[in-house]
Amino acid sequence: MVQFNRCLRLAVRLVLIGLITLALVLGSGAIAQGQLPSLPASGNSAFSTPNGVRRHGEYETASIRSPLDRKELFEVTSPTIFNRDSVPEGLLPVEVRAEEVNERLWRVFYRIYTSQQVPTVTIATLSNQPIVQISDDQSSRPIRLVTVTEPDADFNSKTLDELAQEWQTILQDEVIRFRQLGTPEVIIQRIWQALQILLGLLLVSAVIWFLRRRLTRRQQTLESLYQTQLAAITASTSLETSAEEVPPKPTAPPERMAGEEPEASAMANMRSQFLTTVQHQFSVQRQLDVNRFLKWALFWVFILMWYVGIARIVAIVPLLMRWSLYVWATPLAFIALWFGISLAIRISSSLIDRLTLSWKTSPYLPLGESQRIALRTTTISNALKGLTTSVLVIVGIIWTLSLFNIPTGSILAGGAVIGLAVSFGSQSLVKDLVNGCLILIEDQFAVGDVVQIGEKSGLVENLNLRVTQLRNSEGQLITIPNSNITDVSNLTRLWSRVDFSIVVAYENDPKQVFSVLRQVCEQLYSEPEWRDRMPERPTVLGIDDLSHTGMLVRVWLKTAPMQQWIVGREFRLRVRQAFETNNIQIGKPQSINYNTSLEDATFHN
Repeated sequence: MVQFNRCLRLAVRLVLIGLITLALVLGSGAIAQGQLPSLPASGNSAFSTPNGVRRHGEYETASIRSPLDRKELFEVTSPTIFNRDSVPEGLLPVEVRAEEVNERLWRVFYRIYTSQQVPTVTIATLSNQPIVQISDDQSSRPIRLVTVTEPDADFNSKTLDELAQEWQTILQDEVIRFRQLGTPEVIIQRIWQALQILLGLLLVSAVIWFLRRRLTRRQQTLESLYQTQLAAITASTSLETSAEEVPPKPTAPPERMAGEEPEASAMANMRSQFLTTVQHQFSVQRQLDVNRFLKWALFWVFILMWYVGIARIVAIVPLLMRWSLYVWATPLAFIALWFGISLAIRISSSLIDRLTLSWKTSPYLPLGESQRIALRTTTISNALKGLTTSVLVIVGIIWTLSLFNIPTGSILAGGAVIGLAVSFGSQSLVKDLVNGCLILIEDQFAVGDVVQIGEKSGLVENLNLRVTQLRNSEGQLITIPNSNITDVSNLTRLWSRVDFSIVVAYENDPKQVFSVLRQVCEQLYSEPEWRDRMPERPTVLGIDDLSHTGMLVRVWLKTAPMQQWIVGREFRLRVRQAFETNNIQIGKPQSINYNTSLEDATFHN
């Protein structure tokens, strides 16, 4: 057992060291990459591709989007620029070109609202290059939108005129669509549709709120029932953990041998009742899990419903359509990410509950050990659930930062440095956590035990991974860090004992003393009130010591946990009364007096 504990401590330390090493590796920054002369490292912002720019060898492309709903219309192309800090003369970066075209579209399309006629998109030639322009009734000069260049035609494998006509058709259709959606009739119709969607969302939200309220009430009822069953297990532990009898001794009285079978049957019934209680508790726990799952599902239905409803409203209202692309991009990935994290947390919690149930209801463990495990698994399962939840939430936060294009390499590196500094500065905290895990795993003591830790003793009132709190006989709450716990004396683990010893005088007959003590033991053990607290008959061991005070006689009384004090008080009272009735004297220290008479002496100088 000692070797096993040492191996377990070593394994826990290795796991912690491995986790710290993994954090340092992940937070140490990006791995160095090989560089080509023509393609500098991508870590430099001057050589990286800007957002929205796609590189295709010698060409780079960027999208031209509709001002109405950000839908991609076509792409413009420019020669690739590897170093944007040093742009060759006469070469315009593709992102700058796309931004200019998009700004012209914004300026032109807003004028469509006030124009009397639908603007016309035409093709003209400037410097032997076709240009796509737009004419309306508000200006005498067409507004140039985009110039068709050789890189555009080469990338699309078309002639300049063919590509210009294609872009002209796309822009003309977009102008017509924008004109149609800008009419008052369409706007009123779309707003009415949006109001209908909003009203439907409010009605369904009210139904979901009502269902969640019903589930909350049911959850409170189930939690009350669960706590009642847990209290029943705790009560049975305090009274019956040590109720398992040892094999009968050959010297046992005949009536004891005859009573073994009923007592074994009683033990079987106690085990059956305990396992039934645990099964009922798990059944309530399962109902609680189903209840929480339904509340969780309703919450995500609520989130998804409002997300889809808002996205639909944004997609149909002309004034809001420009944000529709953003609604269906990052927010959807964000919701899907945290839905997955939340689902993983629930699945891990369910698996932990199932593992702890199989541990609780093992038929191969003694009854007292099973009862202690039933109480212990609550703390262990909560610790495991907290650990898995923390890990999954941290992973979710890192993925969320990456989703919003926030660099996580520097954050992880800084976090690793801070974590290393904190670990050096809080070594005692790490020791507390490690020792707390070992206390739970090895079951050194649990909540409800009476223990002695060093010079402190008391009832274990609270136990977590960092500290242990004891309540002593004076009502003082003593808090001890788990790292300071080295030697523990558990006074109530599975069973307890009254170590009764008394010194009787030499004048007493030892056989009479033994007979009186056995009579007191048998009388106490035969009473049902005390029989439940004493799983075994008391044993009169005999004379343990001879000294000048008398004969030291010892008696052992095995009791249920937490019952040794009340049994010991009652036994001492009955021994005092029995000794007085049978005139048995208590030992006293022996003393010898030497009396000498001193004659008066006269001393002369």
